[in-house]
Amino acid sequence: MAVLAVMLALPAGAQELIERTELSRSPLSGSEVMEVVVAKLVVQPGGYIPKHTHPGDENSVVAVGGQMILPDGREVPFADDMPLHFAEGEVHGGLTVAGDHPVVIYTTHIVDKTKPFQVLAE
Repeated sequence: MAVLAVMLALPAGAQELIERTELSRSPLSGSEVMEVVVAKLVVQPGGYIPKHTHPGDENSVVAVGGQMILPDGREVPFADDMPLHFAEGEVHGGLTVAGDHPVVIYTTHIVDKTKPFQVLAE
């Protein structure tokens, strides 16, 4: 398993608050350019997920939930076992973990491997 720190345009000190572990990467059946990427995302308290897009769909499940702060400052709960879906090109993120424990999310991306996996949308 490859452990990748999310190295986006994050302030110094914020990068260690997010850890993305890629669990698998495989070709999508019937496609020359699409692949399926499964990962585990652990976001520590105070960790910020920047707004971003992907060149394909993302389906995720919140394994360990917690309170998240939205870009407008409102707090919302992310419940354990909560499913999430973001269509290709849909801007998502802009969230900060507000609680006192990490939020853990398992992600499955079906993306075009000829394009950047993630593009910042801040």
